[in-house]
Amino acid sequence: MIQLELYELKNICMQMSELGAANYAKRVTPGKDAISQREAYRSFGEARVKRWVSVNLVNPVRSGSHTKSKVIYSIAELLAVETSEKINGIINR
Repeated sequence: MIQLELYELKNICMQMSELGAANYAKRVTPGKDAISQREAYRSFGEARVKRWVSVNLVNPVRSGSHTKSKVIYSIAELLAVETSEKINGIINR
């Protein structure tokens, strides 16, 4: 049986609502969901983003066909992985 403190449950609910809003925004305005690799590293941490990519939790896309093209991430996807890590840490302590 999993037991959560009230503040942990509150935090999970807030994170889920934030994630829902991000996914809604992604559907309504897909162009605004894009974030560059540099911004993703700054917002979520370079090591974390690289680890998420290495285990296929996040799928970056190149903005062009050239190998030097800008790498783009989905904000909703990054938030989903970050939230999953947080909840996993709470549930599987």
